Amino acid sequence: MANATEKQPTYLRQRFLLSFIRQFDEGISATDLQKLVFLYLMEHKLSYYEFVPYKYGSYSFQLKEDLDILQKDEFILLTHQSNRTNIKAVDKTFASKIIYSIASERGDDLIRKAYRKYPYYAINSEITSRLFSGGELELFNSTKKSFSQTEQVLFTIGYEGKTIEAFINTLIKNDIRVLCDVRKNPLSRKFGFSKEKLKHITENVGIKYIGIPALGIESDKRTQLNTEEDYHKLFADYKKTLPTRKVALDNVYELLYKNTRIALMCFERNPQMCHRHIIRDYINQTYNTRSEDV
Repeated sequence: MANATEKQPTYLRQRFLLSFIRQFDEGISATDLQKLVFLYLMEHKLSYYEFVPYKYGSYSFQLKEDLDILQKDEFILLTHQSNRTNIKAVDKTFASKIIYSIASERGDDLIRKAYRKYPYYAINSEITSRLFSGGELELFNSTKKSFSQTEQVLFTIGYEGKTIEAFINTLIKNDIRVLCDVRKNPLSRKFGFSKEKLKHITENVGIKYIGIPALGIESDKRTQLNTEEDYHKLFADYKKTLPTRKVALDNVYELLYKNTRIALMCFERNPQMCHRHIIRDYINQTYNTRSEDV
């Protein structure tokens, strides 16, 4: 069995992150690390992590999760101070020390650099007005306004094949204000998509999360879906149950009416392979609404 000094992080992205952190002999703040990794990956067109526009600009929830894993496995040490988390690599014989071309700015200067280069990621920032003024500030405000939509649309979205960041960016770019989770059992092995974590993430980027398990399909009815015919039968049977789900269906329309742009969310990438298309069609036909699959 390998000893502790020979152990490596499980995933390639985690090994990249640990190598990146090793560049900072005195450690690095969590905020600076997020920005530095973001800029490095964007510049080099690498996809270890994806990012969303967050409270202080570009942010990766998966990167934050990996930091917690690396600390648990004793690869790094996180030290929490009053308003800062310092991250430092623990000295182990993991790989060789790779040298990365890392931006020299830190703190507000680093955030300004990231905002200027990639203004989309500043649209949810809580500190833009502190960092910029005049024409520059107006540019960021205009960028944020460009994602605002007024047309009423019922969206459907599946998270199959998506990272949590790609999923959230789709919601933001379509100005989706409420995410309606229509899974019967809103649990997932995929990071970010179980109910509590998903609710935390969406509501921290300004999107309301509402679980509607009454519109889900019981797990035992999804166990023997091997052919297209099996799916057709499942959805035909589900459609027959719609009268018993009227309260939940009316709730979906009420959410759409009040919030203008909402999304029905489940797992499958293709809505035709998911019961959410039955819900979508019912709402469209009953209330004469418009829908879009993203």
